[in-house]
Amino acid sequence: MEKQPGNQGGIRLKLLNRIMISVTVALAVALALIAYSAIRGFNRLEEATDRYLLARMNIADMQGGSDYLTDRVRTYIVTGDEKSADDFFHEIEVTRRRDLAIESMESLLSGTDTARYLVEALQKSNALADIERYAMRLAAEGNGLTGDEIPKQLQTVSLTEADLALSKDEMLDKAREMVFDETYQTYKQSIRDDTARCEDILIGEMEASHEETARRLETALILQSIVITVVAIAVGLFVFCYARLVIQPIQAMVTAISEDAYAEEHGAYELRFVSRAYNEALKESMQNQEQLAYKASHDALTDLYNRGAFEKAKEKTKGRAQAMFIVDVDRFKMFNDEYGHVMGDLVLQKVARTLKNHFREEDYVCRYGGDEFTVLMVHATSEIRPMVETKLESIRDALLDTTDGLPPITLSIGVAFSDRPDPTDDILKDADTALYVTKERGKDGYSFYGDPK
Repeated sequence: MEKQPGNQGGIRLKLLNRIMISVTVALAVALALIAYSAIRGFNRLEEATDRYLLARMNIADMQGGSDYLTDRVRTYIVTGDEKSADDFFHEIEVTRRRDLAIESMESLLSGTDTARYLVEALQKSNALADIERYAMRLAAEGNGLTGDEIPKQLQTVSLTEADLALSKDEMLDKAREMVFDETYQTYKQSIRDDTARCEDILIGEMEASHEETARRLETALILQSIVITVVAIAVGLFVFCYARLVIQPIQAMVTAISEDAYAEEHGAYELRFVSRAYNEALKESMQNQEQLAYKASHDALTDLYNRGAFEKAKEKTKGRAQAMFIVDVDRFKMFNDEYGHVMGDLVLQKVARTLKNHFREEDYVCRYGGDEFTVLMVHATSEIRPMVETKLESIRDALLDTTDGLPPITLSIGVAFSDRPDPTDDILKDADTALYVTKERGKDGYSFYGDPK
């Protein structure tokens, strides 16, 4: 009979053990579901990020292919360089960056506005390619090419009777006009607008994915807090019950706690959580570093390369074929004095946009300081001077256009080629010398280093 109290105590302990096991399993399942939900959220974010990066690459290929075709056709028409025509058709028929970008985007984002805008950009680029082929055929005729001398891809292009009646020089003039006039620029801008819309949509989707993941993580943290609170209460009840039933289990539990046995299990879960949180913090830190690096190399007002980035580019390309431009905004102080500094900023931004739109992606367009800009045009020699002059005239026309509400803007420009005559040891200094000649002539123009004053 004396064993009965012990047996009764054992029954109560067994029941308590069952309750404890049931509660522990339930809490473990709850924590697993919370972790699973968080993992799914991060997986969705990773998938969205991969889609975003791939789509960005396709957008860049689409825009890059279009800009490359423009560069090649203009070079061919201005210089008659046959390799430029070969490059043009190699891009269309072999490299096919634009077509491959569309194929990838359609498989990645089929039926979405993102893919639709890029398809529209390709359609416009193809329409532009038809104009470019016609202009190239005009240029070929204007340069006196006949029969098999004309690139085979252009032999099927038929000129109108009116164009066939033009003189050689008139054909060349019309060909240049076709690839530099307002209609051509409108096509180019429309293509850029479509690719920009694609990028805007992608950024919006990426932000939405981040926000959804943040909400899920916040919910997971709240649920985790609730579960941990329940665990604490359950542990308190278990300790209280064990204290009432047996001393040894209480002492064993106290020993386990003092030896961090429970803290270790708890710590293992927290370490998993901290690892996930740390990875997210590391990712954010890397993004912040990229943003800081971008800000360190770009001018905040114009979004062009700043002086420090320009000096690095200049050192990097030292000794290579290049053209250096120094650009000053004429009477810039007048804009600030008469219209205010806000207008002055708008003028600088317009000049920056215009320069960037008229030079290639691979060229370095920089705000050197104040109202002074520099452009380092890579892979350029004095052979392309006619194209450069046409480019500068196009820039001048764009800045004189007042339809955007800004007053007409003129520039003073100095240009120096790497193969210039009687060079000094600094091409930037020689471009500045040419700029000084422009200013002596009354500004609003350009001069090339080595030309007679």
